Amino acid sequence: MARFDLNGKTVVITGASGGIGAETALAFARRGAKLALSGRNRELLRQTRERVQAAGAEAWVVPADVTKPEEVKDLVAKATELTGRLDVMVLGAGIGAVGEASRMPAEDFRKLMEVNFWGVLHGFYAALPHFIKQGFGQFIIINSLSGKIAMPMSSNYCASKFALRGFAEAAQIELKGKNIDLISVYPSFVDTPFQNRVMTQDYTVPKGLSKSWFGDRPEKIAGLIVNASAHRKPEVICTLYGNFGARFLPMSDILSWLFEQQAYTFARRILRPKRATERSGT
Repeated sequence: MARFDLNGKTVVITGASGGIGAETALAFARRGAKLALSGRNRELLRQTRERVQAAGAEAWVVPADVTKPEEVKDLVAKATELTGRLDVMVLGAGIGAVGEASRMPAEDFRKLMEVNFWGVLHGFYAALPHFIKQGFGQFIIINSLSGKIAMPMSSNYCASKFALRGFAEAAQIELKGKNIDLISVYPSFVDTPFQNRVMTQDYTVPKGLSKSWFGDRPEKIAGLIVNASAHRKPEVICTLYGNFGARFLPMSDILSWLFEQQAYTFARRILRPKRATERSGT
């Protein structure tokens, strides 16, 4: 398969206000791409734009809420209007949650699906007509290792990511004949503020969790993403243990049992139950 030359290409990134999204914008900028940066926080998006422009690339801020399909359609239209083209759609907006399945409100499940699953689909269907019309294009979906391996204490997050994986794997097969790439990226712990913002009504997530448990730097993940784009790789699992788990756990009942025990023990050890006053918000 021929490599994908990123120089001069237009890349739209949702979730570009920080973390993996912001670092991915910078990595694409260093390859000569033009960036349309999207998210909900205008100030953080402007900061990302300044970093991208300092790297010598063109960049525009186009705020959008991925849960609102009309805003995502407007994002794609604006990016195409500003740059004259659309080549890569990086779908990176997402939120997390932790807690026991027996106590998770149904509304939390809906909210995670709205952002993590439907937010990606809104971007997919906004960009797809452009890609079909021009005869090429590339989707990059930022999933999670939790979309490959079920993690205890995060059933609603896993549900949203497993759904996303199923969609991506099926759509990837269909798009091959249309010269449209679909690349799925599966990070594990990443040293960003993401874990500090997870939804939970019963537990407190320790600050700096990813860093204390050897989380990857977002710059590393961004490098893997851009490399996958250039080489048109269909899938990237970002860690050695992630690759091992995703590939070998399904093949061994013993390994699966051991993982389940250790993962549940780990989750219960690091998550501190909230006091009653914290749960009630008083």
